Amino acid sequence: MERAGSALTDDEQCVVCGSPMDEYHQTSCQMCGGKFHQPWDTDAQVPQCGSITSHEEALALVFLCTNCVQAIQET
Repeated sequence: MERAGSALTDDEQCVVCGSPMDEYHQTSCQMCGGKFHQPWDTDAQVPQCGSITSHEEALALVFLCTNCVQAIQET
């Protein structure tokens, strides 16, 4: 199901996969600040380029791109 008004933006690309993003299925990484694909509908045809995780000190949910998640796991 395509959300109305979710046209691709020419100037924004995902920091993880490099593909263009639409106006709706995206979010920003809490660590690097880069924008990445985040499908907000279960039937959205966009890649999952990050994850939602908890921040222990802030007691909040945060979004992290796959690049930053991998960097954390390597340390």
